Amino acid sequence: MVDKFLISTVDEIKKGMVTDAYFVRTEEILRKSGENPQVVMELFLRFFPNPDYLFGVFLGVNQIAHLLEGLPVSVSAMEEGEIFFPTEPVLSIEGNYIDFARYETAIIGFISFLSGIASKAARMRIAAGKKEVLSFGTRRQHPALAPSVEYASYVGGLDGVSNVLGAEYLGINPSGTMPHSLILVLGSNKKAFKYFHDYIDSSVPRIALVDTFASPVIESQEALEVLGDNLFGIRLDSKDYVEHIAEIKWIFKQKGDNNIKIYMSGGLDEYEIERLHRFVDGFGIGTRLSSAPVLDFALKIVEVNKKPLSKVGNLPGAKMVYRNNLFQDMVRLKETNFQGNYQPLLKPLLDQGKIVREKESIQQTREKLLGKLENLPEELRLLKNGKPYKVEFIP
Repeated sequence: MVDKFLISTVDEIKKGMVTDAYFVRTEEILRKSGENPQVVMELFLRFFPNPDYLFGVFLGVNQIAHLLEGLPVSVSAMEEGEIFFPTEPVLSIEGNYIDFARYETAIIGFISFLSGIASKAARMRIAAGKKEVLSFGTRRQHPALAPSVEYASYVGGLDGVSNVLGAEYLGINPSGTMPHSLILVLGSNKKAFKYFHDYIDSSVPRIALVDTFASPVIESQEALEVLGDNLFGIRLDSKDYVEHIAEIKWIFKQKGDNNIKIYMSGGLDEYEIERLHRFVDGFGIGTRLSSAPVLDFALKIVEVNKKPLSKVGNLPGAKMVYRNNLFQDMVRLKETNFQGNYQPLLKPLLDQGKIVREKESIQQTREKLLGKLENLPEELRLLKNGKPYKVEFIP
C-alpha cells in the first residue's frame, strides 16, 4: 500500500526499491545470461543550471555511505562539503554491476538534491559576507525533505534554519520570531509585540515584523514604543520596502537606539542579497534556496572488467582528481604515478561494503566549507559575469 504522505521509507530506499524500471530489467537480463561484469562508474556534473555558477558544493557523501553499506562494492569520493567543478569525477564506485545497478537512481538523487541547495547557499553566503543569513524555505518543499533542506542550507554556509525538526537534526536552536498570522489573529501590532515579549523565552531575540497593517515606518515606531530597549531588530518581509529603511534608521537614531538590527525576507536570492547588502543587517531566505535547481549529475561506466570503456562523449578509464592550493584541478588516470604540489580529492569511503571514512560532525563540515569559501580566488567568488573554470584533463 502506498504511504498516505507518499513518502519512501528508509527500508525501501535501502532495498533499492526507489529505482528506475530499466535497472531492474537490466538485472534480470544479466542474471539470466550469467553475466555480471566488474565495472567502475564515476559520478560527475555535466554543467551548472545557471551560467553564473563557477563552482559547486558536493553534498550527500554520508547518505551514499549508508545506502551502499553492506554491499560488495568499493567507493571513493570527495569529502562532504568539498568544492567541485563540472566534468570532474566527484565519486567513483567499483564492483560487479548487478550488485549495485539499481542504486544509481538514489545515488544521483541524493547528490543532485543536496548539492543543489548547498551550492545555492554557498553563493548566498558569499553575497552576504559576514551578515546573518537564515533559511526560511522548508514550506516550499515536501515536508519529508525538511531535514535535508536545512542540512544542505546550514552546511552550505547559512547561519541558522527555521524548521524545528531540521534544527533538531543539526543540533542548533531554530530561528524565527513571529509570523503575520500572530499579528492578524490578535488584531494589533502592539498587542502581538507585547505578548511575544511577555510569553516567549528571553533567549529568543525580540525581532518585530513591521509590515502587516501600515507603513513599516509606523509599525517600527510601534515596536520601539512597546519593546523599548528590548527591541533587538525589525523584519521587513518584502524587498519592496527597502525605500523605507533610511527613514526607519533615522527614527531609531533620534530615539537613541543605534543598534537595532534590520532584517529583510521575501523573494530574496544571492543577487538581491548583494544589492541590499548595504541597507540591512541580515536576510531570511525562502523559496529561492529550498527550491534551488538540482544539479545535473550523471553516473557513467568508465571501465568494464578492468578495461577502459565508456559511452561516446565520456572519457574511459578510472580517474583521480588532484587540486593545488589555488583551487586548480587536474584529472588524471587513476594508475598514473603523479607527483606534484597537488592533493588527491577522491578518498576511500567504502571498502567492500565497509565504511572506512570517519564521519565528521555537521559543525566540522560547515566550518571547513566556510574556510574554503573564504579562501576561494576572487575570480571564483563572482556571483555573475565570471569566467567558467575548466578542469584540466591529462592522461
